[in-house]
Amino acid sequence: MGEIIVVASQKGGVGKTTTSINLATSFAIFEKKTLLVDLDPQGSIAASFHLQGLDIEYGLYDIIVNKIPLTLAIKDIGLDNLEIVPSHIKTEEEEVELYTQLLQKMMLRSILTPLKNMYDYIILDCPPSLGTITINALIAAELLLIPVQSEYFSLNSLGKFLRTVRNIGSNHNPNLKLLGILITMLDKRVKKSKEIAEELKHNFKDIVFNAVIPRNSKIAEAPALGKPVALIDLASPGSVSYLKLAEEIINKK
Repeated sequence: MGEIIVVASQKGGVGKTTTSINLATSFAIFEKKTLLVDLDPQGSIAASFHLQGLDIEYGLYDIIVNKIPLTLAIKDIGLDNLEIVPSHIKTEEEEVELYTQLLQKMMLRSILTPLKNMYDYIILDCPPSLGTITINALIAAELLLIPVQSEYFSLNSLGKFLRTVRNIGSNHNPNLKLLGILITMLDKRVKKSKEIAEELKHNFKDIVFNAVIPRNSKIAEAPALGKPVALIDLASPGSVSYLKLAEEIINKK
């Protein structure tokens, strides 16, 4: 049976969606059947694969609000072992309806659990907040991955986020485990960035992944090209880092 990994952070701009896409792709390269689910109403995952409105018949809104079976919303993106469920929110009214429906905290769990037999990994990409969507995802998942940018404000908010997640877990999902903290956008040329990365490793020790995601031009270019970084340059530092992350997670089993 597969595992559900939620990629979440209380802070935006830490590489959450980038990590979701490139980790899912790396799992697929390692021949792990993977489903990537976009829970962010902004729909960044579909945009990153250059899927337009007409390319998407059903999305997250249809699943949650119109009760369309999730299997009808699964999109083949032409990469072996990787499929996606796009967000596909068209209006602010639809976004409000989505949030309202997800006040039912167990909804995502009931929708996703039957699919665990079909995939090795289901990755949930969350909005950059701890609202009803992210809470639903934390209740649905077994594993939590937290991307943290190597800068002061990310470090400052991490402890508070972890405490909140623990409260959600103890009240609603005691099986939720912290898979790890992922340091992202590390610029080794910047002394402060390196110092914060070392402080994270010192403070959180074994729960920080050995894999570290660097600032890398190929990662930044990938969304504009409509491909994950591994399909642009497999040997680039960004691609290699995400492959190392996937391997680290696979070997944790």
